[in-house]
This record gives sequence, C-alpha cells and structure tokens, in this order.
Amino acid sequence: MKLRITPRFTVTFLALVFVLHEAHEIAHTVTGRLICGCWGQRDFNVWGVCEGCAEQKPFVVLATFAGPLFTFLMIWFGAFLIKSDKTAKQKALGFSLIFANLPFARILGTALGSGDEVWGFNSILDNKPLSWIFGFLLVLLLSIYPLWKAFKLIENRKKIAWFLLFLLAPILIDVLVVLVGMNTLVERGILADYWILGSPKLVTVWTIFVTALYLLTRKNIYELSPSAD
Repeated sequence: MKLRITPRFTVTFLALVFVLHEAHEIAHTVTGRLICGCWGQRDFNVWGVCEGCAEQKPFVVLATFAGPLFTFLMIWFGAFLIKSDKTAKQKALGFSLIFANLPFARILGTALGSGDEVWGFNSILDNKPLSWIFGFLLVLLLSIYPLWKAFKLIENRKKIAWFLLFLLAPILIDVLVVLVGMNTLVERGILADYWILGSPKLVTVWTIFVTALYLLTRKNIYELSPSAD
C-alpha cells in the first residue's frame, strides 16, 4: 500500500492518538472503580486507586494490566484489518490503529524497567529483575507481529523511513502535547478541580474535544492511501 500524509489525515490521526491515550487511562481507572467501589484520582498519565483499596484488595493490580490489555487489543485489531483480503479503507484504518496506540512507547517503557507491565508483574512477584524480564518479553512478543505486518504493508520508497516516522513521531507529539503541555496546565491550576471519573475538569474537556474531533473527521484516515479514496 502506498502511503501519503495529508494535512487532513494528520489532524485525524493525531486525534486518534490522543483518544486512544485517554482510552488507555480510562481502562485503568474504570477497572479500579469496579474493584474498589470508588474513583482514584488521576491526571493525563498518572492514575491511582482510592485510598486503602490496594491494601484491602490486592487483586486491584488487574487495573494496572487493564490499560495495556486495551492497547494491545486495539493494536491487534489493527493488524487484523491489514490482512491481504481487507479493503484499502480497512487497511488504512488498521495501519493507523497500530501506530496510534504507540507500540514503541510500550516497548521502550518496559525496556527501561518501567511501564504498566513491569509495575504490574512486580506487584505480584515482588521481584523487579524478573518482572522486567516478563514485562519486556511480553510486550515485545505482542508488538512484533503487528509491527511486522505494518512494515510489510508499506510500498513507498524509503520504506524504513516511513516506518520509523509512524513508529516514533506520534510518541514525540503525544509527549509534548499531552504529558508536557496538558499536564502543565493542570499543575498550574487550569480546570484542575476533580470531578467525574476522578479526573480534573481539563482531562474531561480534552477527552470530549479529541473524541469529537476524531468522530467528525474520521473519514480522513482513508487519505493515508490513495487507493482508499
């Protein structure tokens, strides 16, 4: 599949990145709410369970794995959509889903000994080196096939450059916009009051905005491939 990056595709793709980032965090907090019976507080990338729950209900560690579980389900759904028998539109969406879920961020996080996977295993095993091995290998195994399928799908010249662009650029943008930009606004007290879902108001406003933006422009994802027009 020949790829192209248009301004409209870029807007919609980045909206998808931000929506999936937020969905990952919501998977954590909703699971925590179901187990604990109350909402923990969070910002744009750090979340917790309500006070005392971790001590009373050790299986709340399931909330830690809920985020990666959602993310990898989306990545593998993307891989399913780029099978050879799928349409050009399905392939454009599938390719976008794989990279919008930031798979390299999960690989890098576990490689550095952090991330949900390592933390979750360490909560169970109380052994950081073993947890790092389990977490890294699991993330690597879950990422290799979808990334390989996406790489094979690219028919452009400079195939490696295109692959690296989609692999790395969304991470940088997500870090700058969400982890740095939006979290800084919360830290400065802008819409920082907590309300629904244990979130600052700014998190909810941002979630509504990027979700609406993606839904209203979702057809632009098909601009990734001329054959999908």
